[in-house]
Amino acid sequence: MALFDAPLLFDGGLGTHLEALGYDISGPLWSARVLRETPALIESAHADFFAAGAQVATTASYQITFDVLGGEAESLLRRSVTVARDAARKAGDRHAAHGDQLVAASVGPYGAGPGRGNEYDGAYGLSAHELRRWHTRRVEVLADTEADFLLAETIPNVDEAAVLLELLSAQPKPFALSITGAIAADPTKLSQVIALANQTPRLGAVGVNCVRPPQACAVVKALRAGTDKPLLACPNSGEIWDQGARDWRPAPAGAMGLTEAAAEMRAAGVGLLGGCCRVGPAEIRQLCRSIRFEDK
Repeated sequence: MALFDAPLLFDGGLGTHLEALGYDISGPLWSARVLRETPALIESAHADFFAAGAQVATTASYQITFDVLGGEAESLLRRSVTVARDAARKAGDRHAAHGDQLVAASVGPYGAGPGRGNEYDGAYGLSAHELRRWHTRRVEVLADTEADFLLAETIPNVDEAAVLLELLSAQPKPFALSITGAIAADPTKLSQVIALANQTPRLGAVGVNCVRPPQACAVVKALRAGTDKPLLACPNSGEIWDQGARDWRPAPAGAMGLTEAAAEMRAAGVGLLGGCCRVGPAEIRQLCRSIRFEDK
């Protein structure tokens, strides 16, 4: 059976879980700052998600870039996979009922690095050639690790999605693509990504992350209408990020929550499910119980 054919429960938001535990993730490195200074804390955070029932740990490599960290970037990319793999190995015997514990090497968008936070609008002003040059080395390094697969996540730019699919197709590991922001909100751009997915034979799964649960439901339904690829969805908690205040606001009253959305997405064909920002181990445990991944 191919890696993405069976249901898998992903983890939640690693960075916001660290923040909830009291660790400082401010600054351009985000969770990679903790990885750099105290890698044991990253392993512990992965362990929390595995203990909650997650089957996939997503590495703390999202914001590790060569233009910010120079030569140190490669060692940190490799470290991000090593600590996740260590957590997976330790969880394997304790949580065998949840299936194999896997490691997804996170490939974040240009906007999370030198784009300075525009990973949602995708307005980079870069050519495909420039994006290819920027992403190539990071993909090559992560492909040369013990990660089970590579996950290009939070991708808001169609050209960037195309470049990443090209680069990921050239390396040996399985891989998945998860879009967000400007692509998720624009039917034309979403259709372009569906076409790219259908033209990429080795793409294992396609989906959406870091959007509110109702939008995730709409996106996966559109994806299912346009492709037979396995589907992935990792929504946020439902809370709303206030960029001006740099804080989270409560979800609107009566809005669809993560658990309700998860049931709807599973019914729509999503087999790879987890969470993103503000989704911690408690929410993953609730998903595990309510969707009953352990029985799949």
